[in-house]
Amino acid sequence: MHERVNTAITGFCTLLKEVYTEDFLTLVLYGSAAGNTYRADSSDINVLVILKKNSAEKLFTLGKAAKKLLAKYRISPFIMTSKEFVSAADVFPLEFCDILDMNTVVYGDKDILNLTVSREHLRHEMEEKLRGTVNDLHNMILLAQGNEKVLSRFLANWSGMGCILFRGLLRLKGKSVTDLDAKNIIGETEKEYGVALESFLVLNDLRHNKKPLPTSASSFTAAILESLNALIIIVDAMDGAK
Repeated sequence: MHERVNTAITGFCTLLKEVYTEDFLTLVLYGSAAGNTYRADSSDINVLVILKKNSAEKLFTLGKAAKKLLAKYRISPFIMTSKEFVSAADVFPLEFCDILDMNTVVYGDKDILNLTVSREHLRHEMEEKLRGTVNDLHNMILLAQGNEKVLSRFLANWSGMGCILFRGLLRLKGKSVTDLDAKNIIGETEKEYGVALESFLVLNDLRHNKKPLPTSASSFTAAILESLNALIIIVDAMDGAK
């Protein structure tokens, strides 16, 4: 485990014990921070928190206690009761795949992770996310109000979304995404779906290396939309049972 991740998780686990006492059941680290692709400068630390029971008051207390820790280390908690977790695989299939594929149980019983995710549920979520992403991009273009620099900033802030989508798309093809970095995820998705995704490689450089776009932001966004719409057609036609 990366030293920064270890420090963050140790501190967060301590706070969970203090706030929830016997209602705190399990803490699971997942995603890049549980594997080999974590980047201290840009990666979130994703954690699943399982509780016996929860309340708005306890969440408010946790938020106050963990405010600095969450911001400093970019901890992204997914907080559920045990009953909510075992019944939610049909509505959070992509997130659950991320949890099941690459995880470290930091505290509690790992048996909570003994569940399966329906491929049809995942297909539905991926189509919804792809269509939602297209809509988000349309709104970004509109809100930029004709300003290329503003649109470029919007794209930089949005740039991590591609790999989230592509991890799910690779899983639909039965492919493992464990320990694949962003460039490999993009490359494998392009190969599996036959859709040109060079624009997402450029976005990856924009996000991590601060490289400028090779063309106007509006033209670049048009290329992204073309790729996403091609993927939507393919996913919409897929048989989720296979």
